[in-house]
Amino acid sequence: MRQNPVLLVALLLLAFGAGCTSTPENATPAQVLHYEQGNTSIPINVSEIPVRTFDVNATEVIGIVLADQRAGILLEGGWKIASIRAGFEEEDPNREHIDAEFRNDELSLSFFIEVDEREERATRGRCSPIVWGGRPWPDSKEPRPEDYYQNYYLPKTDQFAVIDCQNERIVMVYNKTTIFYLYPSYGDANVWDPDRSETGAPQPSSYGQNGINA
Repeated sequence: MRQNPVLLVALLLLAFGAGCTSTPENATPAQVLHYEQGNTSIPINVSEIPVRTFDVNATEVIGIVLADQRAGILLEGGWKIASIRAGFEEEDPNREHIDAEFRNDELSLSFFIEVDEREERATRGRCSPIVWGGRPWPDSKEPRPEDYYQNYYLPKTDQFAVIDCQNERIVMVYNKTTIFYLYPSYGDANVWDPDRSETGAPQPSSYGQNGINA
């Protein structure tokens, strides 16, 4: 009878030990980063973002991107980081870089910010629609797209305008390093998409049709 208390204690210790081992103390929590600006805080759950390339630290890449002003403009404008993927240089198809893809489902557009992991910085940005409406782009020989296209905002500049064909408006103006205008939340539409009848500035529907980049 003296052994029963000892056995009881042993069983309790075993049960307690089993309970401890089942607790997921070593489980890796979901990595959540935050874009912070003033009173704005937008969580980015890294584990939910598809990574379509090998040997990439998604947390590191997203951290680099979030330090870039363009990421803040896109996120505050309702865009989301949709994927991390491998990209290829136009000048050298054998040279890879990492693309952070931002997507706006309402506008059916993607914007890519290239990331140089070695230098730990964001580099060139580009939008997804075809470049249409003038030389030297081969797509310009086709009919005007029905959804979106992009063209030089003004001749002899490095700024591209992304055109919403259905609503006949500019939805973005950007160059390789900067977003100047993003409909409807960033930039002054009176500057970047003015009324032609009042200012004489070219409207989206006239891009590539009235000789502007021909």
